[in-house]
Amino acid sequence: TPAAAVANVLFGPAGGSIITVGILISVFGTINGYILTGMRVPYAMAVENKLPGSKWLSKLSSKSKVPVNSGILLEIISIVLIFSGKFDQLTDLLIFVIWIFYVMTFFAVFVLRKKRPDMERPYKVPLYPVVPIIAIIGGLYIVFNTLFTQPLNAGLGLIVTLIGLPVYMCRKSKFKKVDNGEKN
Repeated sequence: TPAAAVANVLFGPAGGSIITVGILISVFGTINGYILTGMRVPYAMAVENKLPGSKWLSKLSSKSKVPVNSGILLEIISIVLIFSGKFDQLTDLLIFVIWIFYVMTFFAVFVLRKKRPDMERPYKVPLYPVVPIIAIIGGLYIVFNTLFTQPLNAGLGLIVTLIGLPVYMCRKSKFKKVDNGEKN
């Protein structure tokens, strides 16, 4: 990696090795976090019946209470993406879209504090409002920088994300019928 090469020049072979080990630990920690949280997204949507196959996706393992079926779905999607062979482009598309959602989450901190001031908050953002403001500025920088430096990847990332809208809209109209007392 470039970081390991620089550390190797500045600090010798030991410095390069230390940086490489640090990068590996960071990568494995990130992957572990995405594995643990990734399968919870389709599970949470399935619990609210917002996905096709919600009954199957909302099942938890009887022993570990892990959403195994949601994990299987993500494994299938991952295998399909692996066989595409375009890893750099896939990560570029994914990271751009993820940062859009991160920025919306950072804004949500302010929205929830205003609209639901009495809501229980087991976790409070330290140094509020400074930290969310810095997060929003940094996130917007990443999003706009990607839009201007990699417009093709940004556009493709948005298209891939928007492909899910027809499924959502179809399911959303089904929810309204249920809420109004109509049968599906």
